[in-house]
Amino acid sequence: MRRKPNIILGVVFEDVSLANQIRATEENLWALWQRFGLTSGGALHNEGGALWFDTVLTFLPYNGVLRFQPNGDPEPLVDRIFAHYAERGVPFMWVVHPSTEPSHLSDLLEARGMTLIEQMPGMTMDLANLPPLDPIPDGVEVREATSEEELTLAQELIAWRWHVPEDSQEQHLEMALSFGVGSPGSPMRCWLALIDGKPVSKALLNLDAGSAGIHGVATKPEARGKGLARILTLNALHTARESGYRIAMLHSSPMARSLYEKIGFRQVSEFRVYASGGTFHV
Repeated sequence: MRRKPNIILGVVFEDVSLANQIRATEENLWALWQRFGLTSGGALHNEGGALWFDTVLTFLPYNGVLRFQPNGDPEPLVDRIFAHYAERGVPFMWVVHPSTEPSHLSDLLEARGMTLIEQMPGMTMDLANLPPLDPIPDGVEVREATSEEELTLAQELIAWRWHVPEDSQEQHLEMALSFGVGSPGSPMRCWLALIDGKPVSKALLNLDAGSAGIHGVATKPEARGKGLARILTLNALHTARESGYRIAMLHSSPMARSLYEKIGFRQVSEFRVYASGGTFHV
């Protein structure tokens, strides 16, 4: 018998209609990224139809707008958000998602100096069609990160992936540990691949907002070609299915799209990420 999952927002999507799949690509992302605004020294703003966050970190992507569906004229709220980050003196990102309003929001952002830095397909799959687990290559250890030591190893990969400055890595680690990844009752779990005890690949699972979200898949260059991203993703997805989830979602980079299509994911939506005062790759 499958276990009942621990839900933070909403209920598990049993209906795998296209509408629910598109919702999953939005709501799982919001559920994950809003946690940054709840960390020490941060702030989460949910007002006027907008969801946006601050953290103590002063580089991308750790401040930004996640959802925008304003009540009425959008421009005053857009201007207020721009003024907020200008006062803080930090760059910020703005996620344009499928249900964003107004439809010309991208024009408003570009007129204020933001640049489109990434287009991400929102991809989903029905976990009823999940392929079996792949064998683990010789010399590779795969484990779920549950201890502080293991989560610190995962953090090394995150800091590498996001180019976290050395003088901010302690704050970054404290923020990541505050999420409670792998702790009892947490919707967030993480898998690591290690070679000679060193972390070389990771994948995060967010069991939240009705779906199973795959986030933060990354493999170091020296370990590519071994299928580690696929192995970790499949481990996470099998855990999600055993926990009672039906819809899995992720946001792919163009480079990784074929990897996820071979697992069974298909694009159902598109996200665009804009940035002010800097750039990064999702």
